[in-house]
Amino acid sequence: MRWGVAGHGDVVARRVLPALRRLGEDPVFLWGRDARRAERAARDWGVPASGTDPRGLTDGTDAVYVATPVVHHVPLAVRALAAGLPVLVEKPLAGALGPADAALHAAGARTGVAYYRRLAPAVTRLRAELAGWRPERVEVRFRCAFAPGPGHPMRWRTDPAVSGGGVLADAGSHRLDLLLMLFGRPAEVRARLGDRFPAGAERRAGLDLTWPGTRAHLCFEWSDAPPADRLAFHGAGRSVVLDPLDSGTLTVRGPGGVRRETAGRPANPHVPLIADFAAAVAGGRPPVCTAADAALVDEVIAAAGRSTARGGAPVSLRPS
Repeated sequence: MRWGVAGHGDVVARRVLPALRRLGEDPVFLWGRDARRAERAARDWGVPASGTDPRGLTDGTDAVYVATPVVHHVPLAVRALAAGLPVLVEKPLAGALGPADAALHAAGARTGVAYYRRLAPAVTRLRAELAGWRPERVEVRFRCAFAPGPGHPMRWRTDPAVSGGGVLADAGSHRLDLLLMLFGRPAEVRARLGDRFPAGAERRAGLDLTWPGTRAHLCFEWSDAPPADRLAFHGAGRSVVLDPLDSGTLTVRGPGGVRRETAGRPANPHVPLIADFAAAVAGGRPPVCTAADAALVDEVIAAAGRSTARGGAPVSLRPS
């Protein structure tokens, strides 16, 4: 397929364009708000055309990849769908910026969202270990350093009007998506978001999610403390721990003892993501993460904001 790619930042340069090239896909236009940066990135990757006119994304292309700051995700995705093209959007879909356009929900197999960890071999093994077992407690912890100064290309992530939130929308959304994939819509959300950048995005997010029979505590931080990325499930004398998430080390403890295995991970997780989306479009099936799936993550992010505004009071989510 011929692809129009929106964005020219780190994700596009390190993952999206290399993945398209590896899969034999054909990026033909690179869109960006900064014409010079878009031209430079297009030249570096052999993309024949670039510019600031979004019509280039849909003229003479077969699919669109949107990897811009979050505020542009939904408008550009809707433009692609209106042109009759399938669209793959970076996460989060909208974060706390508001519910996504109904056209995205109705698009089915023609809209996907880049929650690529759903395809990780370690997550496939995790789902197998959880089959037929409902954990009582879930613990999720993520921490990494992130403190972009003025002029840093990632500074936009500190402004919730552009990014749709802070650490919760940025890094936490991936981990939230995995829990929602495993357990579905939670009944209740409690949250406290704090330690904010000057523009307003939070550096720290603590959430408690409740499902029938299962409670989860999640803590996401941007700080200089030692990095962490851990998912743990406990109940009925058994525990399943994936720590760290991206290394694929799974530890299972139970009456039969302790078992450890490493499932590995792809060097570029956008390769299986884009391969799945292309196959979904060709086969008329839903991609690994649909817009409706991603909208549930956004709903939880928005509920966390409301809970924080109420001093951590619970927010109920309506059944779907």
